[in-house]
Amino acid sequence: MVAISSVASLDNPRATEGWITDQADVLTDEEENTIETLATTLNADIGIELAVVTVDDVTGSPKLFATELFNHWGIGQAESNNGVLVLLVMGQRRLEIETGTGLDPSLRASWLKTMQEQQMVPLFKRRNFGGGIVAGVEAIDAKLRSGPSEIDSARAAGTEGDYVGDLSSRDSTNSPTTSADNVRTSATPQHDSPTPSSPDDDTPWIPLGGGVLVLGGGIAARRKVRKMRRTCKPCQLLMFELDEVADDSHLSAGQQTEERVGSVDYDVYICRQCQESRLFTNRKWFSGYSRCDSCSHKTRQSTSKTLVAATYDHGGEVQITETCAHCSYSTTYSRYTSQLTESDDSSFSSSSSSSFGSSSSFGGGSSFGGGSSSGGGAGSSW
Repeated sequence: MVAISSVASLDNPRATEGWITDQADVLTDEEENTIETLATTLNADIGIELAVVTVDDVTGSPKLFATELFNHWGIGQAESNNGVLVLLVMGQRRLEIETGTGLDPSLRASWLKTMQEQQMVPLFKRRNFGGGIVAGVEAIDAKLRSGPSEIDSARAAGTEGDYVGDLSSRDSTNSPTTSADNVRTSATPQHDSPTPSSPDDDTPWIPLGGGVLVLGGGIAARRKVRKMRRTCKPCQLLMFELDEVADDSHLSAGQQTEERVGSVDYDVYICRQCQESRLFTNRKWFSGYSRCDSCSHKTRQSTSKTLVAATYDHGGEVQITETCAHCSYSTTYSRYTSQLTESDDSSFSSSSSSSFGSSSSFGGGSSFGGGSSSGGGAGSSW
């Protein structure tokens, strides 16, 4: 096992117009082809640069190494800082996804952390490292193509360098923090209502830009708002919440399917006296499902399969299949990728000096766009 002590010692994949440096040798040829096709298409379609790196080990913090390597290679376009680095450090059982500052609205740290825990880490624990990386790259690709939601865009303001790692291993050296650490934030709104918390949450709050500021007082006012939401208007009696089985009778078939696949959770409150009911919606933004064009429920899922990998002789082809878990909607179509081209030896990306030995100039014909990162992203252990 080789511990990498300098980011300059790693081969830059753009020297051969690739996107992968698999120093730890954990990817199969098929997995590499899938990732290369996704990264090439993502760059051709929306200009984003995504690099994947696996190493046996590094001499220091994987998070610090990820930031140094990102800036040494200059991943992403210089004017938009739209780069992504997926780094796997086998010796420390650590995954780091580093993002350029320009992708804060689209790839929030909280979303990256949830995605890692749900789609990548479980595969890593089964020693399916290549499958986990492919799953992560596919999720990032889908997220970037969907664009940032209004909530993501609003909360990205002023949170440059936001980072989420394992709470047990966070420290001031390895995990950059911002003023966002002083507020309670959530990646998903809990209900379709003026309050951002669930009906049983007594925590006082006030809206504050990208999150929610926790206060020591105001508990009485917060309880009053919660009680108003749960009070039956005709009877002026407090309503009670139905359990997950009983509330199905108040949901449509499509809403029940949304709950079954985990894309939406519905809370139903009912008055004991007049039986008036009230429905609250809790949308799961990271479920992997989107709204179906046919039935309008959040039950559509997309999968991709590489049919032809792009080479220097011809372009590639990716098959996209969309299906709905509720209705009969199903469609399959192909997305074509560009032919690989020789690198431009005259181009190179900027880098900065670091504890991992990067330098201001390097060979290999790099054609990353000169982007930079201030430490944003998320990390997980397995």
